[in-house]
Amino acid sequence: MLSASIVLSSLPIGTAAAETAEAVYTGVTNADVLINNMAYTDVKSADLWIREAVYETGVLELLKGYGDKNFGLSKAVSKEEAITKIYTAAGREAEAQVLAQNLDNARSEEDKKKNTLSMWADGFLQLAANEGLITANELADALDEDQAGLEPGDFHRGAAAQRQEVAYWLARALGLVPVYNQQSIFNNFNDWKSADPVKVPFIEAVLSAGIMNGNGKGSFNPASAVTRTQLAQIIKNSEGLILPAAGLGRRTGIVEEIRNQGDYSGSTREELKTIDVRNTSGRLHRIELRAAAGSSQADERSGKTSAGGQRDIVVYKNGTLGKSSLLKTGDRIEYIVSQDNTVRFVKVLSSIYDTKYYVATINNVDTANLLMNTSVFFKLDYPDFDLSKANISFAPGNENAVVNYRYSANVSVDTGGRGSGIVSVTPETYVILTVKDNIVTAVKYLELGQDNRNTVVRGIVEDNNPELGYITLYNEDGTGNSPGGAQRLLESRTYNYGDQNDIEVFKNHQTADLEDIEPGDTVFLKLDGTASVVSVSGVDNYTVKYGKVLSRTSSTLGVQYDDGTQQVLDVDGKAFIVYEGRAVSMSKLQNGDRVKLLLSITNKATVIKEITIEGDEHFISNIYKGKVSKINTASGRISIDSLQRFTNGKWVRTEQKGTNDIRISQEYKMYFDNRAIDTTQANKYFKQAEAYIAVEKDYGGQERAVLISFRNEEDTEDVPYDDSVSHAYPSSGQFSVSKKTHTINGGEGTIVVKDGRLVSTGSISEDDKVYVVANRSYDTGSYYAGVVQIGARQDDSFVQIYRARIKKINENSSFTVESFSQLNGTAWSYSNTPKTFNITYNTRIVGDEGVVGQRDFTDYGDNSYANRTVYIVADNLNALLVTTAPYGTVNARGRIYSISGGDTGAGGTIISQPTDIKLTEAKVYGASRHMWLDSKDMELKILPGSIILKDKKVAKPSELKNGDKIRVIKRDSTTTGEAYIIIVEN
Repeated sequence: MLSASIVLSSLPIGTAAAETAEAVYTGVTNADVLINNMAYTDVKSADLWIREAVYETGVLELLKGYGDKNFGLSKAVSKEEAITKIYTAAGREAEAQVLAQNLDNARSEEDKKKNTLSMWADGFLQLAANEGLITANELADALDEDQAGLEPGDFHRGAAAQRQEVAYWLARALGLVPVYNQQSIFNNFNDWKSADPVKVPFIEAVLSAGIMNGNGKGSFNPASAVTRTQLAQIIKNSEGLILPAAGLGRRTGIVEEIRNQGDYSGSTREELKTIDVRNTSGRLHRIELRAAAGSSQADERSGKTSAGGQRDIVVYKNGTLGKSSLLKTGDRIEYIVSQDNTVRFVKVLSSIYDTKYYVATINNVDTANLLMNTSVFFKLDYPDFDLSKANISFAPGNENAVVNYRYSANVSVDTGGRGSGIVSVTPETYVILTVKDNIVTAVKYLELGQDNRNTVVRGIVEDNNPELGYITLYNEDGTGNSPGGAQRLLESRTYNYGDQNDIEVFKNHQTADLEDIEPGDTVFLKLDGTASVVSVSGVDNYTVKYGKVLSRTSSTLGVQYDDGTQQVLDVDGKAFIVYEGRAVSMSKLQNGDRVKLLLSITNKATVIKEITIEGDEHFISNIYKGKVSKINTASGRISIDSLQRFTNGKWVRTEQKGTNDIRISQEYKMYFDNRAIDTTQANKYFKQAEAYIAVEKDYGGQERAVLISFRNEEDTEDVPYDDSVSHAYPSSGQFSVSKKTHTINGGEGTIVVKDGRLVSTGSISEDDKVYVVANRSYDTGSYYAGVVQIGARQDDSFVQIYRARIKKINENSSFTVESFSQLNGTAWSYSNTPKTFNITYNTRIVGDEGVVGQRDFTDYGDNSYANRTVYIVADNLNALLVTTAPYGTVNARGRIYSISGGDTGAGGTIISQPTDIKLTEAKVYGASRHMWLDSKDMELKILPGSIILKDKKVAKPSELKNGDKIRVIKRDSTTTGEAYIIIVEN
């Protein structure tokens, strides 16, 4: 007989069709009935998480409704119902029914219960008493026919079950081990003392298992009622314990192919749907759904027909309950199967085409702009996975190690009971991120043990020794590596390498060697059954900071960072010191040097990996704007049309017309919307797009592009700002300027130039004088910076100004101060360390009455300068001016319109110096508000010891001119007084 097989519809069949399936499953015969039973009128419009919990526990017959199409979402669960549902979910229903039958058989005929539900509930209550969930007295109360006659303190079976009771009963029924010591989770709730002490260890066990949580506001509410909605979620959260007891297993995989076929060759026509699933193990699992075509069965009561012999699966997807037709190729699914290889329930997690999952740490969260900065470790196939499975891969994708994401306003946050909402996410938290279309839609705390075997562990590298074959980790909080009492923990945190030839190693999303894993790195280790390391994924914890050297010894380095903070760092022999690309000794470092520091910052310590002494080789020579026509990596050039140069806060056309070619630095970076892009993407998607380009000069004087940031041309570029920073938020990269009311965002793609060098937005400080090129987003209306150029209009950084107390003077040679404050912008920064300055032929000393000779500058005698407080103007360690002018803390600013006092002789020679100046357009700096505030005109005195800086030198009063814009430091904020320091800011 000739047979034929007709394919009704199919997708392209790949290699999976020829592959032998590891497991073959089938569907259930009552899919339509199960779906119909879930058609609750009060659930279909509920939140997604409610629908998922109700549908899943209902289809698996762990929790059912009332049979009237009403689930009763907000209805409080009674004590007898809670015990019944908990034991039913635990697979103990048959035992309870036997006990119920025995109880009822013991009753006289007239006392037998007429209410079937109440009779069956008796069996569950008896089971609870037998196993200690309730006492004998409580059972007696529960079985009392006169429930209305019970006292308030008695056990009313119909009364609402309390949360602490449900936690206690659930823990006992599921066999959870009570936690009697270190109840770290429950004790964090502010109402933990109000719980029944007997139940507290069991509440802790339930919390530790992630079965129950707090209310997100710091409370557990032990005595509050439990609703049926909450009970559904509690039972769903318990499935890790419930399913194995019921002979059910949870699997995850990706739908690889769906095929529909018909076999009409014989007397029985069959339709077959085959769903190939690539399981997390990498093996092929197959679901075969067969149905006899055209077969039907009739209801003996109504005559209605239904499909006969049909097997299908119940699928939950995006809030909807249906059958296999909901599944699509690429769906990530979780499927629950029974021991007879029947698929009992399928939940679609997401699609591989639009959703990604990452293990990451949250560095910081900007709630105002819905942004989060993350360190991404590795990618996952699923949002919730078993870390003990051997199939977890650390293989890198195309992601950056550090990523700024925007998150959804309704982002789902699962903190494991530690709080709710994005505000509860704390920095350095390990999470699983769900990212859809580059938007974070869900954040889930990653519960990852630090001492587990045959699993994945994480920590910070204490020691890595591939030669001896081990790696030692300590915990993020700094514990796990201290001597003495922590030795046991230290031993448990040392792991041996297996065959090093077979170990996968990744560092910062790149294939690496074991030797590349360094102390201070954050790592994930995958272990085999013998607890040997088989795979390593690491991200370095190094942070780049820029600053100026304040002091140094053979083993320490005192620095002041660009944000104004100061720190003394230990320098060990492992730190590299680099100058002009070559390793040099510590002696090359001088006070006042600009340095770039590569730091490993953990809770344990801050360790210097590298110190680069910056010369002028990385000065940003220009910032350009233009339309990028091509990037040619072969020739190492970028071609730009309509080129403009950023000069003094304005875009100015360059002299060269047409296309301009600029060389590309070997270390150049490109960004769009703060996301790193490569040359292929730039040439494909950004041809003739406008970009900002920062360039530096190489040793031959040729300009090379080091940062290229493409604009979103839907956004509007504002007129460049010439302003000062009023507020700065280094962690988020945000800042504001005094003349604008809006906040400006910064990011990876922002070109920030400070002191001539390319720095990060974290180097923007309050009071910085800035030129800002800001853009306004078309989508959100928020402002973000494309270019920030920082620097005083008058460069007064050629000298340093100190206020200090003299400790010792070596005549005509040097003097030492016991501590000092250094003027930085508008503020004095104090350092409690000595400092020695050189006395040179150019050192001028001015006392209260005028100039003092160097030979009279001593620390003994009637006119001793020992213990006197002075101003010091220095060029690095060489003192240019020492003056006893009084101490001032108030900054004022204005334009000189009158200079008086002093005498001028014939030919304009200066006989005596001017003594008075008047300022208009005056302002006083409000330190508390970090803003310059308007003031009336000022009249100020110039003292013999006043410090005047103009045109990069220490000047005399006679060199001040009408029209000069100056900043002065004086005693108070009045409109009169003495000017102790005058800085010309033209």
